[in-house]
Amino acid sequence: MVGTAGTHMSLSRIIVIIVALIVASVVACAALAFGIIAADMDSNPIERVSFFAGSFFATSYFGAVTIVPAFVLIALGETLRMRSVIYYGAAGALVGLASYFGSNISLMLENTTDVPPVEHALPLAAAAGIIGGVVYWLIAGRKAGPWRAS
Repeated sequence: MVGTAGTHMSLSRIIVIIVALIVASVVACAALAFGIIAADMDSNPIERVSFFAGSFFATSYFGAVTIVPAFVLIALGETLRMRSVIYYGAAGALVGLASYFGSNISLMLENTTDVPPVEHALPLAAAAGIIGGVVYWLIAGRKAGPWRAS
């Protein structure tokens, strides 16, 4: 609801932010699941596909853990009119790393399959966060802060 001073965020902007965050989370989870499955390319294709599907749903926990830190960084970006892909990529990496240290998903996946343990989980979490941040930037971040008065 844009007031006379233009200092209030519109409902359409809030919807764009929420949709962008959901899409970015799904893409980041898919990237993380792909990174997990790509680590073991020696297994048979059917096992890889089923493990990818399981990893994708298991990493949805990754998306749930990222909501609060992501909203904080999105609010900061909106407030400061941060429109740089570098900001959103770095913010995504921070969110990915925070979720890695906050959730330890590798323990949840341990002993659930014959696939070897996930190696390089920390870089995978950071890369998934960067990918999610860039996707968010493509949808909403590059137009951050239009509701603010000039």
